[in-house]
Amino acid sequence: MSYRYSFIIPHRNIPLLLKRCLASIPEREDIQVIVVDDNSDDVSELETLTREAGSLELVYDKENKGAGHVRNVGLQYVKGEWVVFADADDFFDEQLLPLLDRHCADREDIVYFRAESVFCDTLSHAPKLDRRNAALDRYAGRPDKAREFCAVNCTEPWGKMIRADLIRHNAIRFDETPLANDFYFSVVAAYHARHIGFDDSRMYVYTVRPESLSYKLCVDETALKTRLSVYYGVQRFYDENKIPYMPFYEFVFSGLFRSGGVSKSVIKGFLRSNGVPEWCVCLRYLKGKLYQYTVGVHL
Repeated sequence: MSYRYSFIIPHRNIPLLLKRCLASIPEREDIQVIVVDDNSDDVSELETLTREAGSLELVYDKENKGAGHVRNVGLQYVKGEWVVFADADDFFDEQLLPLLDRHCADREDIVYFRAESVFCDTLSHAPKLDRRNAALDRYAGRPDKAREFCAVNCTEPWGKMIRADLIRHNAIRFDETPLANDFYFSVVAAYHARHIGFDDSRMYVYTVRPESLSYKLCVDETALKTRLSVYYGVQRFYDENKIPYMPFYEFVFSGLFRSGGVSKSVIKGFLRSNGVPEWCVCLRYLKGKLYQYTVGVHL
């Protein structure tokens, strides 16, 4: 069967939320839905979902390596022209298909859309994406700046449609780290995209759950070390390709010199082990900010 869109959804132990996510994807013959289960404790409800949705492709992965790994597994099953990612606890806006269909014949390799954040239990507004959306509001009527902002700042896998050939031909894969596993994938995909589009319509709804893995790990020392490693890898990619953005230096500068920042001892230890002097952090951070304000793209 020929598919236009392939949806990839990683899942672990939240079948009821997954059901809500799947319900937000209309059934159509040109839509492929791939759910990759990351070694859930009980798969009986997943099997029920499979029976209820005949078009659903359920892949069981026993490696227990996290969302980055299972997204890579899902990519092996893609048959569609476009890839759309979702997290199992999130869901799509009701205008999903009209938005995708609007752009499926475009020349773009990636099309970014607006997303909103809500609390998972009440569906009331959550501030998680407020800064992101405020930045997009600043670029209303300036699609070139909006596209540039999205390419370097919208580093989540969701909220966009990506041409499958872009991923396939450039062998782009997710990091298999416990968190921030989507950062490098998104940056590399945007780098290789010859044409990038932006649509100001809402396509995706991100939910905030205090019990989610990313929420639990945000202040953990091990998680901080993971983020530093991922951000440093992205920074090296930017530097090698002469892209004037400084995500690593901005993250480290914030932790070193702003009140309420992340653990200074962990950051200083990481800098020492990688031979990065603190003065270089300050210089690169200021250089990055100068570029942003000069060209008018504020991250």
